[in-house]
Amino acid sequence: MTKQLLSRRDMLKLSAFSATAGLLQAQGITAALASAAASPRPGTAPARQSQYQEAPMLRERVDAGELPMVDERLPPEPEVITPLEEVGTYGGTARVVIANPNNLFGDPQAVMGTELILRIDSDFSSVVGGLAESWEFNDDATEQTLHLRPGLKWSDGAPFTTADFIFGWEDMQMNDELFPAGPASDWRIGPDRTPLSMEAIDDTTLKLTFAAPYPLIILSQCFYAGSQGGLWSPRHYGEQFHADYADADELQGMVEEAGFETWIQFFQDKMRVGSTLPAQIDLPAMTAYVRVGDSPERHSYERNPYYWKVDTEGKQLPYIDRVEVDIVADGETQTARLIAGELDLYGHFSSLQDLPLYQASTDSANLRIFLWQSTTPGKVIFYPNLTAKEPQLREFFQNKDVRHALSLALNRDEINELVHFGLGEVRQWAMWPNSKYYQEGDADHWAAYDVDQANELLDAAGYADRDGEGFRLFPDGSRASWVIQYDTVQPDMGPTFELARDYWRDIGLDVTIRPISRTLLEELIAANDLDMTAWEGDISDITWPNFPRVMLPGLTNAKWGRPWELALFNPGTSEIEEEPPAEVREQYDRWNAMRTTADEAEHLAIAREMWDWYYDYLPAFSAVGVPKPVVLKQNLINFPAEGIWGFALIRTIPVHPEQFFFKQS
Repeated sequence: MTKQLLSRRDMLKLSAFSATAGLLQAQGITAALASAAASPRPGTAPARQSQYQEAPMLRERVDAGELPMVDERLPPEPEVITPLEEVGTYGGTARVVIANPNNLFGDPQAVMGTELILRIDSDFSSVVGGLAESWEFNDDATEQTLHLRPGLKWSDGAPFTTADFIFGWEDMQMNDELFPAGPASDWRIGPDRTPLSMEAIDDTTLKLTFAAPYPLIILSQCFYAGSQGGLWSPRHYGEQFHADYADADELQGMVEEAGFETWIQFFQDKMRVGSTLPAQIDLPAMTAYVRVGDSPERHSYERNPYYWKVDTEGKQLPYIDRVEVDIVADGETQTARLIAGELDLYGHFSSLQDLPLYQASTDSANLRIFLWQSTTPGKVIFYPNLTAKEPQLREFFQNKDVRHALSLALNRDEINELVHFGLGEVRQWAMWPNSKYYQEGDADHWAAYDVDQANELLDAAGYADRDGEGFRLFPDGSRASWVIQYDTVQPDMGPTFELARDYWRDIGLDVTIRPISRTLLEELIAANDLDMTAWEGDISDITWPNFPRVMLPGLTNAKWGRPWELALFNPGTSEIEEEPPAEVREQYDRWNAMRTTADEAEHLAIAREMWDWYYDYLPAFSAVGVPKPVVLKQNLINFPAEGIWGFALIRTIPVHPEQFFFKQS
């Protein structure tokens, strides 16, 4: 049943995984418009409510009069989840780690799951019903009607209805104080980025209207933007902290008592969602788990008594009672806890470099190791800042020949061997071959190791002069140099940059690397106050159309042109905004056109134009695409041996983590 890693030879055989391992083949636009494609998967809840079962910890609360019976907590037709291997048993506490107390992405998502308007199905490619059991578009895709599952309840027992969408949209996203820059980009469409409009037809029927055709909205509704805090939030809970509803004096008293200066800060804190998961005690949620405890060392979660899914025997999910999310910033400490048997799942921070260590601990720590496909066809993307504040460095990075030279100077084969245990694939950042957006040769652009050509390009670009130590000079005679600052939390960044620094010094460029915290890095990126950084090149057919990563100067964590991003996406909101070059704006226009066409052939044609432009302009570049080791306890059952791990598919969300359980020996 398991596919544990037995030897280096076995693992090396997997280095060709990308030739056969498709990330996904997202639904075509035409299919997405059909209501048949929008129907939820078949499943019928048990015919008699007496067949429902619940966890012992909830039964105790029912017996104590603290909760109604399970049949009263579930909707009339709960969603039925078929366990992957077997029907589970209740109980246990899952233990995972995060590095930053404010970031819950990664393993917390993988073990707790999340709930979205729609969801990515277990094939990691198609879109199916989530909180909305079905949907349909009008003929030109300028209207979408969502049908919520009837009878859903928040974790505190309050009804979940379209009123929660109206509140999330009109009172939050469209509130100028809460969202000064306006609603998120997922909910804007057309050349003017016009926000959608929303109408509640009844408690379970919601109509969204767009200024232009927007069939691709389903790709946002099944991703991060489709979670709590996006289009929907608990109205019954949030109104008591919102200036438009609460008594002004009472609200001000709560604000001051909580230590905040404004109601906005207070509201945002009380409604806090982190990486699609509830991140505040007492915050109602629709997820399988709710937060019940916080400390400097960990976040604690318990099962949601009103969770709306059951297994094939009528047992209310989830199976696992509790989840402890420990905050461990240091990667070596995380690994030490894993091999000591103190973690139940370790995927987000796992590294191919550490595979021998994981393998050596399978018996002592009772671990299994699965090698999943990944959504990182570029593990590390290098982002030179084309709008760097230092004028000469800005001119340097804006020269296309310079960027081509930087890419050619990377010894990708060596990076693969030394950093990724030889299991990666040398390539430029491109879709995996199974993607509908992939074209033969995409991964080869400027990806060969060619120091001679790199030197020729730099010489021709005007940087032929060198100092006594062999370093190239800027026009004013100063050394061509810059600092790379990167997030210490992301695995593989450090050793990759150490190698890149040496490769670039070999062609006469003086590079310094500086690891910093993610919080500081995000501040520097937002202020356009860094020379170069990097981020994982996570991508899938589900996410790329709305979240095209390095195709544009923004819409990703790292930026290659922050002032240009502001001009394109949030004009008039910042002093550092700058009009981008004409060809960058043309790429932005292509992206808008691709998102608004309802014709699949036209969509693909525009997408190809975007990719071709990227390979020529090359604003950022990568070195190696990799698979993902996922390490878990041997008794964690219903976890598939094969899958696709990454941000672009929200880790294990497609395979329903609520059906994972601990098997007792």
